[in-house]
Amino acid sequence: MTDSTTDPQAGVARIERTIRARLDELAEALRKQSLAVRVGTSALVVWNPAASATDDPRGQAMNPGLSQCVAIAPDGGSLHWYWCWTGPTRDAPLETEYMCPAEETDRAAVLITKVLRVDERDGRRS
Repeated sequence: MTDSTTDPQAGVARIERTIRARLDELAEALRKQSLAVRVGTSALVVWNPAASATDDPRGQAMNPGLSQCVAIAPDGGSLHWYWCWTGPTRDAPLETEYMCPAEETDRAAVLITKVLRVDERDGRRS
């Protein structure tokens, strides 16, 4: 029998389980803020449905116009959250920007919610 501390496959499986758990925790925290979330294998996309509620045809064409991709990745032996931005051209790869350590799920949720917040008084992003 192989020890899980020396078996590379066991280590990868453990990291994958931790990534999935962190993604699910963040998704739950974001849903509590009335945001919609789609979870992938190492990232999630979150959007604010309130930002899509519009009678403006331009706004409807951009639906969902207020969204953000957030990735989780290892660095230096621990996991971290990263903002994902589109590159300067359509063919460019995604660019990432450090957000916070992955265990700081509540902090990540607050930051993401601030970015996707719509001012309820007039429906504008604030």
